[in-house]
Amino acid sequence: MIVSAPIKWQGKQAFYVAGTGLNDDTIRIEGSHRELKERLSLVLPTLCITYADLRFANAVGGVQADYPDSAGYGPLYFDPPVVINGEEEIRKHTWIRGADQVTIGPKETVIKWWGWRTLVIPKLRIKSKKKAKAVISVPEVVITVSQPFSLKTMQYTDGRHVGGVQLVKRHPDWKPEPVGNDYGLWVRVTDGYTKGGIPEAKVSLYTWKAGVSAGKGEFVPESYWFTNGMGIVEASGLPCSSKKLVLVDCKPWLPQVWRFRPIGGQKVRLNFKLWQNKRGVCRYEWKMGDTLDDVASLAGTDPKAILDMNKLHSEKDLKPGQLIDIPCFEAVYRFEDRDTLKRISELFCYDSVEKLAEANKLAKPYKLYKEQAVLLPSWLFFIAPPGSLFEELDKRFKLPGGWTRPAQRRLHDNPAKAYDNEVIAVPTKEFAEKHAMNKWH
Repeated sequence: MIVSAPIKWQGKQAFYVAGTGLNDDTIRIEGSHRELKERLSLVLPTLCITYADLRFANAVGGVQADYPDSAGYGPLYFDPPVVINGEEEIRKHTWIRGADQVTIGPKETVIKWWGWRTLVIPKLRIKSKKKAKAVISVPEVVITVSQPFSLKTMQYTDGRHVGGVQLVKRHPDWKPEPVGNDYGLWVRVTDGYTKGGIPEAKVSLYTWKAGVSAGKGEFVPESYWFTNGMGIVEASGLPCSSKKLVLVDCKPWLPQVWRFRPIGGQKVRLNFKLWQNKRGVCRYEWKMGDTLDDVASLAGTDPKAILDMNKLHSEKDLKPGQLIDIPCFEAVYRFEDRDTLKRISELFCYDSVEKLAEANKLAKPYKLYKEQAVLLPSWLFFIAPPGSLFEELDKRFKLPGGWTRPAQRRLHDNPAKAYDNEVIAVPTKEFAEKHAMNKWH
């Protein structure tokens, strides 16, 4: 057996830190490599760092502006550079933790620390949607086949992990483990308004089962889990197949679906923001073959609630042709990436963009942001009962074929069939009679 000799390596890694506009942007760098004879160094623009001591604050002009607005007066100060040695002194003058030397120059600050310690730089002052360049320098390190050099850089905002980079250098003789035919799944479910995790949300995983003819297959249940107290589900060792679907459901939030194709060895990460639309009431004509369970599922409620709101004793009191009240959801569409008001007005069959804009009190040039709520007048949202065909849903509401559609912009491998429990959009009969129907798929 031939044992590969260790190698020595040194190098640099540049990355950018963008301001989020929130209260606290923090860089956290973690490593565990101990075969170091010198310290690692991180270079940041001097004036994106917050100083904890009034002497330093006054040296940069008193109230410190956010970088890069502060760059104009930066070169006037810290010339010659100020060197702070020792963790205690660094803690006294800055908010930096884990370093043992900080050199503050007129343009750049150099932070040195031993790579097996965790370096934390909180309270960064970077303007929203701007970025500051940072450079990590790694001195000569010893790397073996079984021990690579690894350094993980993460950015946190108000305590939430929002991004980062990982620096990994491996031995030339290292070979990755064979990739198996399974994958991992990580799902986080949060309230769209509060941004907090939703515990006990049901996360259902479906796998695609092909049909006899193209496009006639369906997604069948595979597994399900419930989120923990932080709104997270994590699973590993899941078998790959051509297509998967995740449904997230937790009343009173509206459910959401997402379709994806896993790759062997992949860790699929999905974030779902759930929203609570206002509830309303609409008229529904009871039809031959209807069941109270199906209608209650459509309305996102339980059968007893429908009986109570119509002052009925049991399902036997319902006759074909009878008009009853059922709950519904206000039709509010949340903008997604690459959406435009024109695209949404066409998807939901409005005569013009202006009609939809007027209903939402929007002024030209109609610049909308991701997750912005847009009200869809004369539409209602419901929840598709399991196994529903869009054609059958049209018949339920006495609409011409083709009107009922998904409330979210999602690909349907079988365009004739709704995903189980997905949110669907249904127009009023009056709207359907007055407008031209545009196909959604």
